[in-house]
Amino acid sequence: MKLPIFVLFAGLAVPALAEIDRTKKPEPDPAPAASFPEYKTVTLPNGLKVFVIEDDRKPTLTLRLVLRSGSIFDGTKTGTARFVANMLNRGTEHRDAAALALETDSIGMSLEAAAGADAISVGAGGLTKYTDKILDLFSDAIFHANFPADQFAKLQRKALSGLEQEKQEPAILAGKLTSKILYGTHPYGDYLTPESVMAIQRDDLVAFHKAHFVPNNATLAIVGDVKASEILPEIERIFGPWQKGEESKPTLPAIPSVHGITIHLVDRPGSVQSNIVVAQPGPARDNPDTPELNVVNATIGGGFSGRLFQNLREKHGWTYGAYSAFDLRKYGGTFEANAETRNEVTAPAVEETIKEMARLRDEVAPDAEIALQRQYNVGNYLLSLENSARTAQRVQDIDLYNLPADFYKTYARRMSATTPQQVEELAKKYISATDLDIIVVGEAKEIRPGLEKIGKVIVYDQDLKPVK
Repeated sequence: MKLPIFVLFAGLAVPALAEIDRTKKPEPDPAPAASFPEYKTVTLPNGLKVFVIEDDRKPTLTLRLVLRSGSIFDGTKTGTARFVANMLNRGTEHRDAAALALETDSIGMSLEAAAGADAISVGAGGLTKYTDKILDLFSDAIFHANFPADQFAKLQRKALSGLEQEKQEPAILAGKLTSKILYGTHPYGDYLTPESVMAIQRDDLVAFHKAHFVPNNATLAIVGDVKASEILPEIERIFGPWQKGEESKPTLPAIPSVHGITIHLVDRPGSVQSNIVVAQPGPARDNPDTPELNVVNATIGGGFSGRLFQNLREKHGWTYGAYSAFDLRKYGGTFEANAETRNEVTAPAVEETIKEMARLRDEVAPDAEIALQRQYNVGNYLLSLENSARTAQRVQDIDLYNLPADFYKTYARRMSATTPQQVEELAKKYISATDLDIIVVGEAKEIRPGLEKIGKVIVYDQDLKPVK
């Protein structure tokens, strides 16, 4: 006869449990001293730098090529890098778009590319049993993209349609104007327009690809269930013949500074709410304080526990959410706080946002508040290490942004050691409450009077052109 489980344990000696104070939250364990995986680095004779991160937890392979040439190299034809990236999986000299799609789908392989401000990335992934096929398709897209005219025309039409739709998206309008205002004539401030889309020709894509897709301008990260000793000879066989080229160096104008408070208002008649961005120039990606800045940002606007959320939503009920972020790029960045509010509380929401930025600079935060933000950031970082593409990106970021070799090995430990005093000091260093560009998208006739009490107001139409 089976005895109940509680009877089976009845005769066992159970050690006395230590008394636990359940009114106190247990202290978290310290962050791991080295939470980032080891990796092998090899540079091929043609200059291609290769990183191999062995990870046998899943039978998968992730490849990521990074070209150190993003949209800052567009020149007078804004959008060129973006179109080049979007065309890489739309046909090669050996496979047209349909054949390429069919072959990748048949083995469950992903193949995609994206252009950012500082770099173009090309990613591929799939099961390791298809490694040879993945490498073949991946390298074909990189080396032999032929930018077919019919596919380019489709992308142009899609881009034009998207731009028309974006006029109805207040958040997108706010983002574009924020970049334009903060970066001025620097290419970080450029964005697509119908004119720029139509100015790009197929020959521009071919020329960009020829100039920037060279091995000494690139890094390749390999993450997955592979052995470096086995995969590297294959990489050298496929990528070794890639011909070295000239490395391009951008000539960039200075990013403008901000003095005083100016409000840039996009008039959107009929809007019942306003999109608000309180913005200022921020540090570059290689600044020495990035891990600690994560804790600073989390304290003011990193989520539900951030001060902006607690003030604008929980205290006043003016918005569904209020957030902030540092956008760190190679040659400079931004700090932005944003929210969406009803028209009648637009100006008060801006004022409260500025007050929270000033409070972070002027007062040392409570220990418990900073402890919560430390735990949140360290936990998110450790969870993200499960993402192989993210791991590949971080390894390549060390090269792209000239970061210290141990940057990510000390990342969690530095965040977990951030003190309230450091948060205040870094807020004073990187966040201003007096030199700001404030971008608002909403109905001007309703919200302009209140905003004029905060600072000078410049009005724009929905094409982001100043209204006289």
